[in-house]
Amino acid sequence: MPQFLYSLTLVFVFLASTNSQKTAATPSLYSQNHKMFVKTACNSTTYPDKCYKSLSTYSTAIKSDPIKLCTTALKLNVKSAKEATSVISKLLKKSQKSEAGRKSKVVPETLILNDCLEEMENTIEELKQAITEMKTLGEGDSIAEHITNVRTWVSSALTDEGTCTDGLEEVKVNKETKKTVTMVVQELATTTSNTLALITNLSY
Repeated sequence: MPQFLYSLTLVFVFLASTNSQKTAATPSLYSQNHKMFVKTACNSTTYPDKCYKSLSTYSTAIKSDPIKLCTTALKLNVKSAKEATSVISKLLKKSQKSEAGRKSKVVPETLILNDCLEEMENTIEELKQAITEMKTLGEGDSIAEHITNVRTWVSSALTDEGTCTDGLEEVKVNKETKKTVTMVVQELATTTSNTLALITNLSY
């Protein structure tokens, strides 16, 4: 009998250990699956590596939900747009200050930066509108119609970003200013392009 109890104890310990390993492995397996979902979705974008790098961090929250994926992408897009807007705003203030010091009329650079800032502010609002539209999926009108609306908002944001950089080519602007604005807006545009691609592939 003691030998039987000893053997039974060993079996119990083995089963408990096996179950514990399975339990520990399950979250890791889920995490891998969620990251694979994000990676697969990002492979359809123009800049897949950047897409995965930015969204994989949120894979646990996204799970394998395409709506959460697109909503997360939009929220990160808004954050990027705000950062770009902040850079341009600082450059505009610097240009205005320099202009005031010279006590001269408004120079083209200030006008271009001001126009660019407006385009960036429009971009932020359009991306926010897209997020609002995402929240209405499944309400009232067809899902396809809502997705079309989201795509339209994001497409408009991308157009505004392009309008900003196009303006820099039309007039003479300080070389460093032009370089900085072009860099931050193009970086933003790659993010917006990826977001648009994810939404375009969203179907129900």
